[in-house]
Amino acid sequence: MAKTIVGLYDDRATARKVVEQLEAKGFGEDHLRSTTYEDGGLGDYDVDPKEGATPDALQGYGIPDDEADFYAEAVRRGGVLVIARVHDQDAQVAADIMARHNAVPYEQRAASYREEGFERYEEAEPYSDTEIREERERFADEGVARMKEIEEKLKIGKREVVRGGVRVHKYVDTDMVEETLRLREEHIDVDRRAVDREATAEDLADAFTEDEVEITERAEEAVVEKETRVTGEVAVGKDVDYREEKVGGEVRKTRVEVEETAGQEAVASGVEWETFAPKFREHYDTAYASTDYDYDTYEPAYRYGYDMANDTRYRGRDYNEVESDLHRDYVNRHDEGLWDETKDAVRHAYNSVKRAF
Repeated sequence: MAKTIVGLYDDRATARKVVEQLEAKGFGEDHLRSTTYEDGGLGDYDVDPKEGATPDALQGYGIPDDEADFYAEAVRRGGVLVIARVHDQDAQVAADIMARHNAVPYEQRAASYREEGFERYEEAEPYSDTEIREERERFADEGVARMKEIEEKLKIGKREVVRGGVRVHKYVDTDMVEETLRLREEHIDVDRRAVDREATAEDLADAFTEDEVEITERAEEAVVEKETRVTGEVAVGKDVDYREEKVGGEVRKTRVEVEETAGQEAVASGVEWETFAPKFREHYDTAYASTDYDYDTYEPAYRYGYDMANDTRYRGRDYNEVESDLHRDYVNRHDEGLWDETKDAVRHAYNSVKRAF
């Protein structure tokens, strides 16, 4: 029974390699078809996309309806389609070759088309060279896993804040002041008396001369005057002191480690320390060389992680699952104070050996 294996690629050069490798495996004219609107073609197995890349034509190759619509649209946008009709026993070989060259992931790309409102292939004009280039740039990172290294930086500065102060008010208070004074007053007293005697010469001297006597009465009265005097003052000012204060905070950063995984030669009985020692030293140079500790400080941590990954109690188990046990055991064997500095080295060694099994 025949099966249809389909691979979609974003460039002609990759698709050509796929066709060449399929041909090298014995698949020929009876098995292979390739189609694209991109100039240049793929060789002996080219099919005119207007005939071989329509939904109906693709369904004729055994491709399901919904997938046929997608592949027809992808070719219109500049994609290169490779189709292999093979026997059951050869299907895996063809699929492996197509997958090895990073065929466009159907589900991911189809989801992107659906977000744009694509429902079904229509007889629209193929993309121009410029549109094809833009389309390929848009999906250039599809299937590429990216991990960002992010670091926090601490910015230390100072700002002025109000810690408190004083507010000075001036009020006017009124008090009643009293004092008792002794005041002098004069009063004229007129004493008229009846006299009957003979006038003397003195009396006759100015008896018939006009005369006038004026007597003034005087008195003291209380006088109140106010004198303003300064009796005190309040001065408000500021003293400036300086002090030193240490400030700081924790900053985080992510570090992406790239580790090589072991091949099939790794055996379940364990992997020799000498196999990993150079890689651990390389990891130290990358991650810890700038610290205050030399490699001799970290080597016991690498060796401990190596030993525990080979230990039958932990072999094959996820590190997060056993970390608490390893922590307790590690501090019993080593200085407790170094766990925080070396625990990442333990994790790195454990995971490196774990992947070897």
